[in-house]
Amino acid sequence: MKITQISSIAFLIVSLMVTGCASMTKGTTQSLTVETKHDADGARCELSDSKSGKWHIPDTPGTVQVKKGDGPMTIVCSKEGYETAELVVEENFAGATLGNILLGGGIGVIIDASTGAAQEYPEQVVIWMKPTQWQSDEQRVEWETAKKDYEAELEAARIARDEAMQQKNSGQPTGPTG
Repeated sequence: MKITQISSIAFLIVSLMVTGCASMTKGTTQSLTVETKHDADGARCELSDSKSGKWHIPDTPGTVQVKKGDGPMTIVCSKEGYETAELVVEENFAGATLGNILLGGGIGVIIDASTGAAQEYPEQVVIWMKPTQWQSDEQRVEWETAKKDYEAELEAARIARDEAMQQKNSGQPTGPTG
């Protein structure tokens, strides 16, 4: 055999071995933990995706195995003494899929996309449940302040993550210089 034929066969074998990297390493399901904040532990939550998948958490905090790749996840939590809370969680790109782009080419990406392995939900979701009645104005202000602080922390973390990705993609250093 010629060297080019051997190289082509070796490349084909390696490509087939790494196709569906995220499917093999991350799978098509994942754990998703739901936590309810500010004295709302014990809430009942129902999770549903855009393709009619449904999961239940009888008491928060709790964890369920969900199917990936079926679009946004809507989480609805209820508990006596609290307003029903709803949160929609988007899926993000699973990093293991990059292995397919770099090593396996298009077939692995297609496999991961079709099985849902190319996407993933956050591992933990926090739901803020608002009491239907406040014991005092101070309790209400404390809840509102804590929620606002939590949301500001999430936004700051998101901005830092986005900036780090932009710097990484542009080739600029991500750490302090000097």
